[in-house]
Amino acid sequence: MMHQSINKNKLYLYLFFLIFLSSIFNFQILENYKDNFSIKKININGLSLHEKKIVEDELNNLKNKNIFKLDKKIILEKLNKFNFLEKIYVKKAMPSSININLQKTNILGKTLRNGKSFYIGQNGKFINSDQLLEKNITASVFGDFNISDFLILQEILKNLQVENKKIEKYFYYKNKRWDILFFNGLTLKLPPKNIEKSVRIYKQLFDSDNLVNKKIVDLRVNNQIILTNNNE
Repeated sequence: MMHQSINKNKLYLYLFFLIFLSSIFNFQILENYKDNFSIKKININGLSLHEKKIVEDELNNLKNKNIFKLDKKIILEKLNKFNFLEKIYVKKAMPSSININLQKTNILGKTLRNGKSFYIGQNGKFINSDQLLEKNITASVFGDFNISDFLILQEILKNLQVENKKIEKYFYYKNKRWDILFFNGLTLKLPPKNIEKSVRIYKQLFDSDNLVNKKIVDLRVNNQIILTNNNE
């Protein structure tokens, strides 16, 4: 009985080592198999050639990395450096490709920050003008403004159907109010508060043709409309 017990113990020991070595071997095969899935191609859609090139340059160091081990967060971190992007879709295409679909934000204006030129994106970001090869024809925005305040103004103008493309310049003042200069030479002076109400008054005047030959519409004082003619 003792001899039989020893033989069984040996058998269990052999089986243990066989399973252990087999597992190591299988893990090694799996690891080698995964290593063959290295990234060879990164497909970028939705951008101009210039924008695509600068994005590709940022992502090039991801090539030859294992597609299984690459976390999408790493790709998103790299893409978030480009402020002109509003929507980002990343999908791994086995065995060795990554498909990236990108959507640019709308450009609402251009401005200067510390002597450098930036575009203002609808996504709420200042965009270095060097990132966009096409020079967007858009309004200039002057003053030390918060981009959130500009976006609020844009939303009001949009809702009241005041077209952005008819605006040449925006001026922001320290008392937190805006002047808007239209391409037809008319200047709209808005108060720091009740902006929507004031824009609505302007729109009513415009739609009723009461602004013909007018140079300034001053709505800075509550319940008061001051119109200045071109010859004044």
